[in-house]
Amino acid sequence: LLFTDASLLPDHLPRPDELRPTLNLSAIFDDCHNYIYANEGLLKEKIFHEIVKLLVIKQYDERVNSDGHLQFGITASEHNKLLANASNPFEERIDRLFKAVRKQYRDLFSDTTLKLKPLTLAYVVGRLQHVDLTNTPGDVKGEAFQSFVYRHQRGDRGEFFTPYPIVRLAVEMIAPKPGEKLIDPACGSGGFLIQAISFLQDSFPQTDTADYIKENIRGVEFNPDIALAATVRIAFEGGTGTEITCANSLSETEHLDGTFDIVLTNPPFGSKGRIEDRRILKSYVLARKWHQNLPDSWKPSKVVMPGQSPEILFIEKCLRLLKPDGRMAIVLPDGLLQNVSSNHIRFWIRSQARVLGVISIPQEAFVPYGTGIKTSLLLLQKVPTSEQRHSCFMARMEKVGYDVKGQPVYKRDSTGRPLQTHSQLIIDDDVEEIASAYREFVDTATLEDSEKIFTVPEELLDSRFDVEHYNPEDLKLIAGLKASGAKPLREIADIYTQKDDFRSHPDNEIRYIAISDVDARTMQVVSQQVIKAHEAPSRASHRVRKGDIITAVSGASTGTSKHATALITEDEHGAICTNGFAVIRNVREVEPLFLLAYMRTEHYLRQVRRLMTGHAIPAISTEDLSKVLVPIPPEHEQERIAKAIDSIQTMRKEALRISEEAVADIESFMTR
Repeated sequence: LLFTDASLLPDHLPRPDELRPTLNLSAIFDDCHNYIYANEGLLKEKIFHEIVKLLVIKQYDERVNSDGHLQFGITASEHNKLLANASNPFEERIDRLFKAVRKQYRDLFSDTTLKLKPLTLAYVVGRLQHVDLTNTPGDVKGEAFQSFVYRHQRGDRGEFFTPYPIVRLAVEMIAPKPGEKLIDPACGSGGFLIQAISFLQDSFPQTDTADYIKENIRGVEFNPDIALAATVRIAFEGGTGTEITCANSLSETEHLDGTFDIVLTNPPFGSKGRIEDRRILKSYVLARKWHQNLPDSWKPSKVVMPGQSPEILFIEKCLRLLKPDGRMAIVLPDGLLQNVSSNHIRFWIRSQARVLGVISIPQEAFVPYGTGIKTSLLLLQKVPTSEQRHSCFMARMEKVGYDVKGQPVYKRDSTGRPLQTHSQLIIDDDVEEIASAYREFVDTATLEDSEKIFTVPEELLDSRFDVEHYNPEDLKLIAGLKASGAKPLREIADIYTQKDDFRSHPDNEIRYIAISDVDARTMQVVSQQVIKAHEAPSRASHRVRKGDIITAVSGASTGTSKHATALITEDEHGAICTNGFAVIRNVREVEPLFLLAYMRTEHYLRQVRRLMTGHAIPAISTEDLSKVLVPIPPEHEQERIAKAIDSIQTMRKEALRISEEAVADIESFMTR
């Protein structure tokens, strides 16, 4: 209803028994936003703040004045007096409620007054006054608040939001129990906290929700407007609202360290919010410069490194918050789980916690929320831990229940019709499948591995945590290669990494080989670009010589059937190749042409894929490339394969020669 006509308003303030839950809270929020925007001209951030103020007042009124004397409302006569600019008790009553709310939530309100004009205030109050916020279903309130907060407070990367399926999966895997203290140190609008409360209500219905929230639930949020929204949501669930603190978790929560059983969080991440404050950085060991003192060991120095990504510090903060044996689930960008530059971070994590599980989240999961960063859900247990678990649970989440535009995707039957239960369409996601498998694993310590869900023995966890690195079929392949006597590439060849100084003579001509200049099928360089040294692209790096093997180490085709690998012949000797290639030199123990052919096999390509990092620009480091296993078959087998490859190379060159002669003949004929 649009309360521009007083006849649409009641003649008395609402009574508790007249309030009704709503299934359309989002629409009410949108109506209020649009009315304020049209009549006040406020920016969306200001509109957000005013609506949240009124929601807090409304919730407070429902809780405090539930004995029949509700104060949040406007009558027809009060509205008429507003129109006539006559004195009326409406504004004074709402202002009195706001003062009481400000007294209860001192840290969350910087404003001392409501900013809306009387008629606009009357509209919003009238729109909300008969809604029973307390008893509106939690999922309805959750969806409405998520949309509302996202619309008004979204950052550049949607940093305040975690997709609901990811939230639900994290909570169901961590499985909070009554009496366990739980915190989200980057709580945003409270999604993890609300879902944890819902999980407790469903799993332990005898639990007093209000007492549980008051005693066990805590959230910290740096943005005051978002903290206020989280406060409202927690209060709707039965909390007092004081469970949410507006503070910087990285510098203002030391008194909370070591007091929680569970941490659930999706910290802000990315390069736009780097931490520069040395007062914060100096208290974090992960903010220091680290040195590798042994092949698998790292040691921090005393040097503090400015410009730290916040998610790195949040990992350390979350583990600090936990008691010994405490559990945490944290959403992290995959780079932290796989990149060589983050090796020391993973080393430190292993020194502080046991890796319970890793869930690979599809890259498109966060696209509707403003970022396409590939992430995973990491589950840790702080040491010392009493649990005797000797394997790590891993899963690949493929379905999140919505598409890249955020539209829901439903399960369908064999005819393509959407499935439903109790008149509700069934969302198609992997949450229950993964959560159930994890519960089985926790209860029985066993699990039947599949391509999608599997376990990895703790002793097989190396310096990486990403799921793709531990594909069961790849691990079987590697075990088989080791059993057959295969050797790492570094033991049978050198990987040449020295950059050439051709740029010191900028006017000299060079021949340049890019990845596109290689025919992956015949393993030959099919073209070279002749350019001046100063015109060479920045990626031009290595000078190759006859007998070298060049193989791609970056780019979308790396590790696929189109992977570029080639033998350098006398025709390419002395050329400069891109650093998108690794240069293999001084091959020993195996025939070079056998090695060349092996680099086209799925055995080689699968190893490359599991060692690659990055999703936007996938790549494998030369260090990891050196670990790829190469079988050493009998010499006669190597020679047989080498002869076949040599014949291919010869035929390819002969075909090229004939082709060039044919073109020359045509040109000669045309010029007669």
